[in-house]
Amino acid sequence: MIRVSRRLFLLGSVLLSLSAGAQLAAQSASCNRTQAIVDEVKAQYESGYPDHAAIIAKLKTAHTLCPTHGEAWKYAYCSALALGDKSSAERFKTRALFNNVSDLGCGQSAPEPVALPSYVRQKFALVIGIGNFRDENIPKLKFAAKDARDFARLLTEPPHGNFPKQNVTLLTDEKATREAILNAVQELIIRAQSDDLVVVYVSSHGSPSKQNKGLGGVGHIITYDTNLEKVWLDAIEYQDFAEKTALIPARRKVAFLDTCFSGQASRVGSKLLSIEGENVDDRTAKLFLSGEGTFVITSSKSDEKSWESESIQNSYFTYYLMDALKNARTVPPTVKDIFQHLSSKVTAAVAKEKNQPQHPQMHPSTGLGDVRIGVIPRGES
Repeated sequence: MIRVSRRLFLLGSVLLSLSAGAQLAAQSASCNRTQAIVDEVKAQYESGYPDHAAIIAKLKTAHTLCPTHGEAWKYAYCSALALGDKSSAERFKTRALFNNVSDLGCGQSAPEPVALPSYVRQKFALVIGIGNFRDENIPKLKFAAKDARDFARLLTEPPHGNFPKQNVTLLTDEKATREAILNAVQELIIRAQSDDLVVVYVSSHGSPSKQNKGLGGVGHIITYDTNLEKVWLDAIEYQDFAEKTALIPARRKVAFLDTCFSGQASRVGSKLLSIEGENVDDRTAKLFLSGEGTFVITSSKSDEKSWESESIQNSYFTYYLMDALKNARTVPPTVKDIFQHLSSKVTAAVAKEKNQPQHPQMHPSTGLGDVRIGVIPRGES
């Protein structure tokens, strides 16, 4: 009986290996076919007379055959933009960025980018801070909710933020459920217009994106109602959150992410779960980007912790973010000014008080970075 069971086990293993090999071969063939379609599209662009409607139809097949082919999404983005289909263009652009496309230009036929308006019509903010969780197995964060309240209050102060109070949505602790957060993002998608400015702020734990943790390589924002045993079901996938944020029509958007995925053993003051993982990586951060007026600033590098401070009663990142808005040399400061302040102050304070590294990151790291979140809005037109 033991020999028979062992033979059945070996036979099953062989069949699984053959099946996996067949799947890989099929996937490779599909991606090869997609590359052939993309080459056809490139030839049309090089001719100077691309048939954008036909290209979109061709690439629809390509996306089905090989959904990870970045160039297929890039050319779909360019053709959708040329046809004036902005909604599809944004969706295609997001997928292209997620699949490691850094250059979204498609040759001479690609439309020139439209300059940002010289004014801001209206301003909106979504501010999220979660320190207490329904699941008692999730370690509490002492200052996450306070960080959110402090930042939201600062945004409404005329000298620093100039956001109308009715346009600032604050979700903390039990109000920051998965449903409430996604509904708030959807509300911004509906309310915001292209000449508006939107700020998104998140302070919470994050989950790891490790394959061996059963999360499929996807990181998550831990919400109030997340069950730690069912993170993939109850939390919000960073990819999903980023893609939805990218769909907000405002051409000026800034996301501040004070979350941390890193570490194995939780220490007092660190914003991490007691599980292995990493912080927001470059690929995830790029998902938030949807044009030349969008930026995302994370609290630390992908392999670092983000820290809270008993002495200042905030996280270091949020404290110096507010400090940058209140005490800037130029008023209101640009996103680049804010990031330079964070880079200097957060890194020095955490090194001195925690003897740990913490280096905020900004995406894109190049470019003007001249969006000013404290600007006075023109108001409804």
